[in-house]
Amino acid sequence: MARMRFDQQPEKMPKLTWPFVTRILSYFSPYPLRFFAVIALILTSSALGLVPPLLMQKIIDAALPQKDLSLLAVFIGLSMSATILLNLLGVAQGYLSTWIAKRITFTIKNEIYDKLTHMPQSFFAGLKEGEVLTRLTSDVDGIQQVFQSTVVNALTSVFVLATSLVALFGLNPILALISVATIPLFILPTRKVGKLRWQITSQSQKQLSSLNSHVQESLSTGGSLLMKLFTNEQKAYDEFVAVNSEVTRLQVKETLAGRWFRMAMSVFTTIGPMLVYLIGGYLLTKDQITIGGILTFATLLGRMYNPVTQLSNIQVDFMRSFALFDRIFEYLDLTTETEAESLLGEPVVADAAPITEGQIRFEAVEFSYGHSAALQGIDLTLPAGQMTAIVGPSGAGKSTLTNLLPRLYTPTKGRITIDGIDIAQLPLTTLRRSIGMVSQEAFLFNSTIRENLLYAKPDATDEELIAAAKAAYIHDFITSLPEGYDTPVGNRGVKLSGGEKQRLAIARVILKDPKILILDEATAALDALSEHYVQKAMDQLMEDRTAIVIAHRLATIANADQILVMDHGEIAEQGSHEELLTQAGLYSKLYKTQFKLAQTSTHLASAEEVAVSADDDKLSAAEYAA
Repeated sequence: MARMRFDQQPEKMPKLTWPFVTRILSYFSPYPLRFFAVIALILTSSALGLVPPLLMQKIIDAALPQKDLSLLAVFIGLSMSATILLNLLGVAQGYLSTWIAKRITFTIKNEIYDKLTHMPQSFFAGLKEGEVLTRLTSDVDGIQQVFQSTVVNALTSVFVLATSLVALFGLNPILALISVATIPLFILPTRKVGKLRWQITSQSQKQLSSLNSHVQESLSTGGSLLMKLFTNEQKAYDEFVAVNSEVTRLQVKETLAGRWFRMAMSVFTTIGPMLVYLIGGYLLTKDQITIGGILTFATLLGRMYNPVTQLSNIQVDFMRSFALFDRIFEYLDLTTETEAESLLGEPVVADAAPITEGQIRFEAVEFSYGHSAALQGIDLTLPAGQMTAIVGPSGAGKSTLTNLLPRLYTPTKGRITIDGIDIAQLPLTTLRRSIGMVSQEAFLFNSTIRENLLYAKPDATDEELIAAAKAAYIHDFITSLPEGYDTPVGNRGVKLSGGEKQRLAIARVILKDPKILILDEATAALDALSEHYVQKAMDQLMEDRTAIVIAHRLATIANADQILVMDHGEIAEQGSHEELLTQAGLYSKLYKTQFKLAQTSTHLASAEEVAVSADDDKLSAAEYAA
């Protein structure tokens, strides 16, 4: 089956091709014994269900007219036993079908999650929040009904219909033919109803994704804070009500789809037995059927109409299930990073050793987000073991350049090498294990400090944890907490300050021990004291590593081995701090602007301190005079 890109959406009802159907059936193949056991139980139950109505004919035509109480007791006992056994078989069949359905959804969820963990970063950058959650939970849980009820009901209906028809023709062929003649009235409208149900289901699932997205965005830590600061609680509520109203409307519409069709079928199921009594009464006068036969026939007719009705509805339910499967297969058919490599056919360095030197080379590298060029003609060398700083205005392409290195994105043109090896030929695990990154906003899981650190190295010892924390100047803080390294950090580390989160992130990277280090404005959002400690931690971290530092505050990178100045996706200037200042270019302009702003800020602070001091002096004098 052709791969589908993540940004593509199905525009029409899935075509029920044989490969599509066999793909669905493949999820049942691991459980053949249980599946055949379910079929055997359904077949046995269908046959056993004939016993009570057939015994009813014997009761009416033999036991009651003969006033034979012993024979009546036997027939009633057999009927009760068959009913009890029928219900026991139903319990067993329900258990097996539920077990299989749960295992299938377990497998599908695992496949989707595994697929998503290997998707490129561009997939998540363009993803609507809540979409993944809907696919992984609501859609997958929806198809649980495919086997637990839809498939089981279909098999049950087929077997019950078949056994009922055999019994009806055995009782009276004329009445049976008349009864069968009404079956097409149940079947013909189902295709139209199924298509309508699919369309409504697709719309409903999309709106449900929007609802989940709104909830996740507005009630997340950052989203709720923004909502409160801008006093937009009512706006968020109104938006939620609007989307929730649309979801409810579509779900009601989905439930009521084909209601006129179902009403017509209900009328037919009522008229059918009346016709049996009418024609049966005529046949009774001709001695071609007994009273017990008529009543048994009417009972079996109701037993036959029920599966016909279910089969008609099952076709509708199958269309709904196919819509859900279509959405699930859409995700399973996404192209992962490793699959993209194999599709390109590029040679991959097998069993590559960890990067030992760390010299990085960009050769005529270009990159675009869609039609928007982000990097153009990047040619540069980052020497092994040295610190390279990247500066420039916002949107210049600094972060984009560093994101290409661990292959979060792939260059549109050109190539990147590490120690002379094209990174496209390195296994992703080898490449990314050799690169550590600390960004401006450190991400921490809602867990303990210990578990967040162990994310970098699950088998790290306590001694290694402590050594990494000490190197990041965070160990003393951790030990001052009541629970130490087992202290929960809260959602996204909300219980810690910005500086504490950054130092934990640095300790985590130290534990990883990468050869190449990327620091993306790691101190930009910190106060002076936090920045001081984080800077000391970063100095420890950068020792004997190839370091790339993105910074806005130029004073923090003055000691870099080389500085790159980026502007509009290009390398505008390159050199040391002193060399760039003498060139009187963009770097010099940026540096002088920051220097003037720093001086102005210092003067304002000093003036404010003097004014406060003068006010204090006046207050003291007034108090003294009083």
